[in-house]
Amino acid sequence: MSNTAWLRSNWLLLAIIAFGLFLRLVWVNDMEWKDDEKYMFNTTQEVAKTGHWHGVGMESGGGIVNPGLGMGIFSALSYLIHTPTGMASAVQWINVISILCFLLFITIKIEKDQRDIWLWGLALAAVSPLAVLFSRKIWAQDMLPFFCFVIIWSNANRNKGWGAFLWGLFGALVGQIHMSGFFYAAGLFIFTVVYDYRNKQPFKWVYWILGSLIGSIGLIPWVIYNFSYPQPTTLTWDHALEFNSYICWFLDSHGLNTMYTLGRNFWDFIKYPYIGTHATYLVAALNVVLAGAGIYTLVRVFGYVKSIVMWIKQKQFFDKLTLNLNSTDFYILSLILGLGILLNFSGALIFAHYLIAAFPFTYILMAKIFQSNKKLLMGIILAQLLLTTLFLGYIHKNSGAPDGDYGVTYRAQIEAK
Repeated sequence: MSNTAWLRSNWLLLAIIAFGLFLRLVWVNDMEWKDDEKYMFNTTQEVAKTGHWHGVGMESGGGIVNPGLGMGIFSALSYLIHTPTGMASAVQWINVISILCFLLFITIKIEKDQRDIWLWGLALAAVSPLAVLFSRKIWAQDMLPFFCFVIIWSNANRNKGWGAFLWGLFGALVGQIHMSGFFYAAGLFIFTVVYDYRNKQPFKWVYWILGSLIGSIGLIPWVIYNFSYPQPTTLTWDHALEFNSYICWFLDSHGLNTMYTLGRNFWDFIKYPYIGTHATYLVAALNVVLAGAGIYTLVRVFGYVKSIVMWIKQKQFFDKLTLNLNSTDFYILSLILGLGILLNFSGALIFAHYLIAAFPFTYILMAKIFQSNKKLLMGIILAQLLLTTLFLGYIHKNSGAPDGDYGVTYRAQIEAK
């Protein structure tokens, strides 16, 4: 089947992706406008006026100051964009372009027998509530999907000099936007090296090293800053045992984590939508349906665990994980290594937005789990599409979520002045 015929046969998924892109762009005035967003916008606008760039970025949720690239991207945009809504629109469009780039990547680079899994996963990523939320903020983390695309695209072309160079370059840069990127880049690098060695695949080492060295130049001010002003660490073994990487993946990919941003307003949101003055509780029903789908996920994951135990007993574990993998398994296993093992057991305090670093593979993993039950997977996608639409409608009608992390929208704050 040609690429054109394959795309035509998947018109419904393409329509869902298109609607997901629309959801990223609608009601830009309803964006979050809290301390982080205000600081990022105002500080980078000053950069455009004074020309004084910052060597380090904002403090992370884990208490460590981030490198300067995340703020640097917004500083560069500030030379062209001078309003908060203009800056948020730039973030939204970059995320739209990232999804379109992944769609192109699927048609060009992914094996034909794996394309469906990637397309279904991308459709889910396009409409899932937190994926849409994380495409609409003046926030460094929201820039990660484009960097993720370049890393995957260049990694897939690592047998060429330019591919290895860009992989090294952007692998070094992604963690400078948000430190979760370091863990994903490390997981992908380690897994790729082992895989290529085991399968005797060519890898342009010199180009990768050159790209990595150039990409690491921006870390110099951050290293100097941390030596000059040692930061208190929040790394503890207790955080590792919370298994938040896995919990966040489960909740986010099933669309069950709107409480993350709504807080106490979630209990009002589950009554939506209203018909006149009567609550329909459709949102509550959608959450119940998606939680039910989560049971299926857990059963499938348990099946994978049983297979792993069997491979270990038969002394096939390492071979199964490193020999002759398709592209889906290759990138999912690198995700599990980077964010599921390295990040989770680093002892860092992990939040839902840390998984943006592996966009859209948390959702492609869902598509793989449900590949034998496409009707159920389509139900999950449509349920999350409806949930996200209702979420944005709730935010628009109520001017945000004053009792949650979302806060009062930019539009409402401006109108109140």
